[in-house]
Parts: sequence; C-alpha cells; structure tokens
Amino acid sequence: MFRVLRKIVLSSLMLLVAAGSAWAAYPERPITLIVPFGAGGGTDIPARLLSGMMEKKLGKSIVVQNISGAAGTLGAFQTASAKADGYTLGYMPIGTMCLQPHLMKLPYTVDDFDFIGMAVMQPVVIMSSKNAPWKNFEEFKDVVSKNPNKFVVGITAKGNMTHVPMLAMLKHFNLKMRVIPYRNSTEIFKDMMAGRTHLFADAPAALSSYDIFGLMQFAPERAGNLTDIPTAKECGLDMEFAHWMGIVAPKGMPDEAKATLEKVMKEVVESEDFKKEAIRIKTAAHWMSGKEFRERYYEELAQYKKILEENGLIAK
Repeated sequence: MFRVLRKIVLSSLMLLVAAGSAWAAYPERPITLIVPFGAGGGTDIPARLLSGMMEKKLGKSIVVQNISGAAGTLGAFQTASAKADGYTLGYMPIGTMCLQPHLMKLPYTVDDFDFIGMAVMQPVVIMSSKNAPWKNFEEFKDVVSKNPNKFVVGITAKGNMTHVPMLAMLKHFNLKMRVIPYRNSTEIFKDMMAGRTHLFADAPAALSSYDIFGLMQFAPERAGNLTDIPTAKECGLDMEFAHWMGIVAPKGMPDEAKATLEKVMKEVVESEDFKKEAIRIKTAAHWMSGKEFRERYYEELAQYKKILEENGLIAK
C-alpha cells in the first residue's frame, strides 16, 4: 500500500514539474506581431523598435507582419481571430481600436482582445500654418469667431484622429470652419504652406518636419518635448486626446504567457534605450500595464462614440 501511494505521489509531482517546465519555456517558438498598417509608417516603426528589444529578452524572435487595409481593421481582425496561445499579438493604435468600431461594421467585437501593455503615447496637437492671421490660441479664437467659415481645417478622413479632436474643439468654442478631407497628410501640409489650409490635428512628429507651429496640445499637462505649446485646459477646454499604441492579443490567452509578455514589455518600455529611441522616431515612451491599458481603452471607446454620435458619424 505504501509503495502504491509513493508511486502516485511521485507521479503527481512529476506532472506538476513537467507542467511548470512547459510554461517556463514560453516562448518555445517565434511570435508573430501583426501591425495593421504598411511597413515604414508611423505605426510600423515603433512596433519594430519595441519588438526588436523584446525579442532579445524573450530569447525568441518576434516576426512583424504588416496586414494593412480598412483603416487598420483587417490587421485587428487577424489578431482577434488568431489562436489565443500567446504566439500571435497585435500592435494597435488608438484610431483602429477606439474609432473604427463606431465607423464601420466589423467582423469582430470590441471585447475580442486581451491587453498586454501600452508602449508609446503623445498628445494630439492642433497645428497651424505660420502664415495664418494668428500667433496663439486666443488670437485664433478671436479671428475665427469674427470670420465664420472663412478658414479651413484639413483632415485625412471623416471620424478619424485628425477629425474628432478638431470637432470637439470647434464645438466647445462655438467656432465655424470649413472641414475639407484630403487623401493624406502630405497634401494637407502642402496646402498649409501655401496658405490654403489653416489647421490640422495630428501627432506632434510633423512639427519638426514642416514650417508649422503647435497651437494647442490635448493633454492634462505639457508634454516634456512640447513645453512651448499650451494645453487644451490652459486654453479653456478640459479634454484629452492622445495618439497611443500598444500590444493586444486574442481574447483568452494563457495567464502565464500574458504575464511573461507584460513583464518583458514593461522592462523594455521603461528602459533608457527605448526612451531615447522613441524620441528619435518622434514619439514618447509611455508604459501602461495590461489592466490600465484595458481600462483606458473602454473609457476612450465610450468617449469617441459620444463625439461621433453628436456629429452624426456613427455607422448605421
């Protein structure tokens, strides 16, 4: 009897050790990181920076796969519908996650993701052409209020991150401007240089590439690399809009894999090397845990839905 019990106990211990060893080995093979936009773009570059540093710590390669189309939702769908085993992840920006679900019918739901962590974040900046008849936000409000529909806002698509913050700002201050969609931001900046377009809202990277200036940043306090641009709150509008990106995974991934990825991602994003490289590629490192990232996601999902509903932009 004693021998039988001893065998049972030893067998159980061996199974536990084997199970522990299996998870300790994660990842056992390369990981795929889906980027929902083309190679070399504003989403792809920070994704490759992050994945390159993470794979060194994980000891396995992270293969970036670009799946572009439908404003990022094709890549998001591929992420959501992948096997939830920790070997397919998605590097997702705010527009794809929080705006597109309200703008189109999608083959997945907003609840189909687990959240690993946020990597970068910068406030949306309202940019102005230097040849516009104002030099600061107070002058801008005064000139536009006296000349309704005379000045032009450029956007790259209705309901996206170049459009929604601008809608909120114009509504709050009861200002009227003509909103004109362009094919891309390059065309907008070209018309801003020529004086045909006067405002554009986007991530601040463009400030160092074109002869424009920041009129206002949608942040609770001035970002460290944007100390010369007043916040929305300083200008009389208590709202925050930010361009963020982070890693998500198909819903239901193993807790052990999620914990490993979150730990490694945190170490990378908080490292001095990542912070320096993020600044070099015109963004800013911003760590947020999976739990915090998920909470922010649902808050902003609701915030953008409200703004889009008020402006008649929700998909029917």
